[in-house]
Amino acid sequence: MAVAGDLHVVFVHGLFSSGKVWAEFEQLLLADPELAGAVTVHRFQYESPVLRTRVHRRIPETDDIADRLRTYLSTELRHAEAVVLVTHSQGGLVVQRFLARALAKGEGRSLARIRHITMFACPNSGSEFFLSVRRLAFPWRHPQERQLRPFVRAVTEAQQIVLRSVVNARGQGESECRIPISAYGGISDAIVPPSVSTWVFPDNGVVDGDHFSVVRPSGPDSPSYRVLRRVLDDVLAALGTGPAEPGPEPGPEPGPVTAPVTAAGQSQHGRLSVAPPYGRRDTPLVGRDTLIASVMKSGHPSRVHVLAGLGGSGKSRLALEIAHRAQQAGRRVWWVSVPQLNSGMREVANQLGAPGQQVDRAWLGEGSPTDLTWRMLDAWPEDWLLVFDNADDPQRLGPLAGPVSDGTGWLREPATARGSVIVTTRDGRESTWGAWSAVHPVPPLAADDAAVMLVNRAGESAGSYEQARRLAAELGGLPIALRAAADYLRTVARTRVWPGTAGITDFEDYRAAVKRRFESPPGAYDRELNEPLGLEIVQNVFDLSLDLLAQRGLTQAAPLLKLLACLDMAPIPYQALLGTGVLAESPLFSDFTPMKRVSVLDALADLGLIEPHLLREPQDPTLRNVVSLHPLVHGILRDDQDVRRRRLDYYGLNVRMLLAATERADPDLPDGWLVWGVVAPHAVSVARSALLGSERLGDRQVVAAALEIARRTARYLIAAGLVGPARDLVLPIVAGCGSFGFRETDREILGLRHEKARIDLERGDPVRAEAELRLVIAERTRLLGAEATETLASRHKLAKAMLDQGRWAEAEPMLLSIARVEDEVSGPEHSDTMFVKHSLARAVLALGRAVEAERMLRQVLLIGNRIWSPTAPATLYVRQTLARSLLEQGRPEAAAEEIAEALSLAPRPDAPASLALRTVPSRVFLMQGQVAEAVADLELLVRDQHRVLGPAHPETVRHRTLLEDSRRILARLNVSEE
Repeated sequence: MAVAGDLHVVFVHGLFSSGKVWAEFEQLLLADPELAGAVTVHRFQYESPVLRTRVHRRIPETDDIADRLRTYLSTELRHAEAVVLVTHSQGGLVVQRFLARALAKGEGRSLARIRHITMFACPNSGSEFFLSVRRLAFPWRHPQERQLRPFVRAVTEAQQIVLRSVVNARGQGESECRIPISAYGGISDAIVPPSVSTWVFPDNGVVDGDHFSVVRPSGPDSPSYRVLRRVLDDVLAALGTGPAEPGPEPGPEPGPVTAPVTAAGQSQHGRLSVAPPYGRRDTPLVGRDTLIASVMKSGHPSRVHVLAGLGGSGKSRLALEIAHRAQQAGRRVWWVSVPQLNSGMREVANQLGAPGQQVDRAWLGEGSPTDLTWRMLDAWPEDWLLVFDNADDPQRLGPLAGPVSDGTGWLREPATARGSVIVTTRDGRESTWGAWSAVHPVPPLAADDAAVMLVNRAGESAGSYEQARRLAAELGGLPIALRAAADYLRTVARTRVWPGTAGITDFEDYRAAVKRRFESPPGAYDRELNEPLGLEIVQNVFDLSLDLLAQRGLTQAAPLLKLLACLDMAPIPYQALLGTGVLAESPLFSDFTPMKRVSVLDALADLGLIEPHLLREPQDPTLRNVVSLHPLVHGILRDDQDVRRRRLDYYGLNVRMLLAATERADPDLPDGWLVWGVVAPHAVSVARSALLGSERLGDRQVVAAALEIARRTARYLIAAGLVGPARDLVLPIVAGCGSFGFRETDREILGLRHEKARIDLERGDPVRAEAELRLVIAERTRLLGAEATETLASRHKLAKAMLDQGRWAEAEPMLLSIARVEDEVSGPEHSDTMFVKHSLARAVLALGRAVEAERMLRQVLLIGNRIWSPTAPATLYVRQTLARSLLEQGRPEAAAEEIAEALSLAPRPDAPASLALRTVPSRVFLMQGQVAEAVADLELLVRDQHRVLGPAHPETVRHRTLLEDSRRILARLNVSEE
């Protein structure tokens, strides 16, 4: 019998398995001294035989097993106060069905004792592993196996219920119960690949192991055991029955996070948060009651409300207050920062329960992501509010070929009275937003309200109400300026022991200081006379805050904040950039020790000039710990007079920091993409500003460094499959090189021209690529020599351009000569050498020597497995060529096996390497006479190629032709059968 107060771990096995699969997990838990007496282990056993051995017995269906689990928990574990469910494979579907059926019966409150669910290798979209083989292998229609087939309606419906009423539930009730669910895939699982087992649930990850070893940890350090152990520690800590490591101090709500660009087009660091940043509600909102009532009053004719006003007028804070009140009233609220619009709305679609594959396809161009999300919003059964924050460029919310007022883009009028939308923007023109939107001007605060805000935030020690009122008038009632002033005075009040800070201690002192700033002659405080008054006020307030820090001895605060403002609006991985050691070499910073750097960052955060927060992933703290700047801080300080005067110092330092931060991150290999994914937005922004800005930097070495970071960033973007962004970066720099003092034949520009040719190759234009590469090779040979690494790289790409044009005999001797030199220069096991030898094997295969090509490719893989990861594009491309060589030898079964394993390791189905792999199965089918299967496979492939590569890409054309031929063959076969 269960003992009340214990934590009970219930293991649920998968298809054709039994409770014995959990033996290793059970032994590790029972042997763990820190869990002794705190955890009780159970195995939930059910029948899952491969065959019916007795006529009078049937194989139970998944619903039967789900009901048996309900009975098990309510009888055998009826006294258990806390339960953690751990599942493998089909067991995850059983638990999801159990949850869905319980909620459908109104038994949501009975689920409250389930504290967490951890799923390993769950086929959330149905396992596609050898689907046709499974169907043939089970002619008796095994009822549990049927649930594993892709897109089974019952599975999908159960998942939607679980996402809506469990994962994203607001609390506990008859029809909902919030339970954390984590989904993990095995990195080597070819039966249920990680892309299938993890995509549905936001909290997910990948651990070591294949479909079976993923639940057989070899020891306490096995990743699968560690993730479960972490869950148990958290649950025990929440129950107060077990020790737990102290967590981080509560901090501010994470700010908006820009999803770094990756091969999958998604953030590598977890999903973007679309929860309202309620941590910013740190003081009461005053002076906005009328506006709030106007937006929230029932029966308002408009469901879209636009809050428009000056930068810093408090629009976001007002929207946050409305969002909080809406949530308190029972509404579901999503908060999307427009600078991260696509990532934010993708997460909204996920939280609405949109099928993950449907989301992937929409965001990759197959279908409309706006239509998909709005269909889900309009069908949402509860009241909801969607906030678009910082929509200062309204067109981002509009359709591609029309204004926002069309109402067909991201901003639309909800079709249901349950929904409403709020937009914050500086654009208050009614014509921008359309007649279906209500525009609410957000003026600065009235003097009395502004005074209350100052006193509330700064404290009564800062002065009288009347003094606060006079300061508020001097600051124009702008909330951002009022907040900064109050933070300044509050900080001074807390740190009166600091010497030299007594000059400004109260409202009156601060007002006098601001007044002096306005009365100073032009240029005395680096202010622009033609700035709007609001920006000038905010600039002066920022200056006063930075002056305070300078008086404390933190003289590096101002240049550090301006340095950060010269980066992109994306979250800034300050540890990765500032910790490179480059900072100390700049004339902007002297004696800036790591301890001083921490003090400056703390002080800037204390004054509200930066906002520290964490990315959900990665675990590396140098990348995970980031800071964001308020858009107004970013905009004002990057255009500061000091920045313009010392443009070389600021942008030169950023360039050097970016180079140092990415020095060991190979942009061509996925191992380096973790760093590049966070750094790339800043590298693109700094390179463009440094090279294409209106003012030249004037230092050839710094410009050369900026060209290098641009080249390396382009390499990452190309390798990750983001050819469009790479093209947008490279082409303007090459075309405009004369504006910053370089020629097209200079070594640095030749590097970018090489990347330009690579872009042409990826876009299916080998003729253009060849023309560019011949010019680059001639210049590189003249400057560096024929055997220089850079020259060899361009010669290799030229050979690839020839291969893509079918000139195999011409390319083979060139590749042979390059391979010999690479062996001597780079070494036989260098990545560059392996790349060349793979291309050589492609030429050999195309020339009809398949056996020789196979031998070469296996040698490449033997070395490649030591220097590349199994999921690296380089590995996958080699395996694709290997499968083709097996086909050419008449070995379709071996080719199918090779491709199946490679595809199980590949990224999303329409990643470049995946598309290459997917060209093989149709040829396997055709060689085996399975024409119908080949047609079905080709239809999916051509659809994705058309969308990703374009209709005119050679690969699209080639496989579209193959599809048409296969359809004709199939039609003839069908006629002959009739």
